[in-house]
Amino acid sequence: MSRDLVIAHGGDVSHPSGGTNRVTAFAGGLADQGFDVTLVVPAPDGELPDRLSGVEVSPVSTPNSSIFDEPVRASLIARRAKNVAAREDATVQFEHSTLGGVGQLLGNREYVLDMHDLAHSSSRYGDLPLGSAVQRAVHGIESRAVASASEIVVVSENMRTLVCEEWDLDPGAVTVIPNGYASETVEPYRTDETVEGRVVFLGTLHPKLDTEAIFETAALSDVEEMIVIGDGAKREELERGKVERGLDDLEVRGRLPDEEAFPILARAAVAINPQTRSSLQAASSPVKIYYYAALGLPMVLSEGPSVADTLAERDAAVVVSHESPFADRIADVLADEEGRQEMSERALQTSAEFSWDRRVESLYALYGA
Repeated sequence: MSRDLVIAHGGDVSHPSGGTNRVTAFAGGLADQGFDVTLVVPAPDGELPDRLSGVEVSPVSTPNSSIFDEPVRASLIARRAKNVAAREDATVQFEHSTLGGVGQLLGNREYVLDMHDLAHSSSRYGDLPLGSAVQRAVHGIESRAVASASEIVVVSENMRTLVCEEWDLDPGAVTVIPNGYASETVEPYRTDETVEGRVVFLGTLHPKLDTEAIFETAALSDVEEMIVIGDGAKREELERGKVERGLDDLEVRGRLPDEEAFPILARAAVAINPQTRSSLQAASSPVKIYYYAALGLPMVLSEGPSVADTLAERDAAVVVSHESPFADRIADVLADEEGRQEMSERALQTSAEFSWDRRVESLYALYGA
């Protein structure tokens, strides 16, 4: 493949999240490896991360405020990516299957498709008016993306299984590159200081979040602070539940910059990721878990994602089945100081495998470099 590369993504890369971190890590990492990388994205409304210093960013003026903007945004970004690739004789890498499908409709072929999830199964579309019809249309767009890709990348082994079953693909045709963490992000915040009784969730408050588990955790007698850092669809439900249930120990902080969020997280006695059951949840690769591990935090995680299984196998996290009370396991971990110390040490050891540098090496190999 060409060492000229166009990466197209529909999100604002100035806002850190699991998806945007993946995109900027890939773009910056490949640029560091000598690729000429152009990143085609919506015009950012904040500062770009330092890791993009070696990347040519091609901002597209496009609406970027709601799900209803997506068709226009995808069309504008895919068209720009196609034009830049034609001018530079570059390979296109589409982030997300829906953007890839729109790109295919506009004439893109033989691109790399990085699938973060299966969009047609998402409640984001199913909960819309005429949601089932919207999901069928999205499935058609995704099918186009898959059919014309020269390479397909997914975030987990479970997702590879879903993708191969959905589109009758040979598993050998799909490459797994999980999410990861940036070493330079966590390094300043590693600490041995722990605030006893502090439980933290850091991440997008997406529909998969099990809010009931958070409410029950905040009500535990051993919990002094149940801090939620992030924004998204479940924020209003959390704020309403705090008031209605009188949960004074529940703090919903919203999205915070790294320099505020990570010091809070790094001193947690326990970091958590409670999620409701779904096939997409099981196929996910939650970025927050990689950061929890890199900070050496004791973790209580819902079963499903492959990374949770890896950490549990190495006694670096407690994984809770969907049939078990999540808060009860948090209480057990909080009561076992020695066990938390051992879990912390194993999490740090395991996290060496999760850095974005290691993930970029896999993408680098995919491009035949």
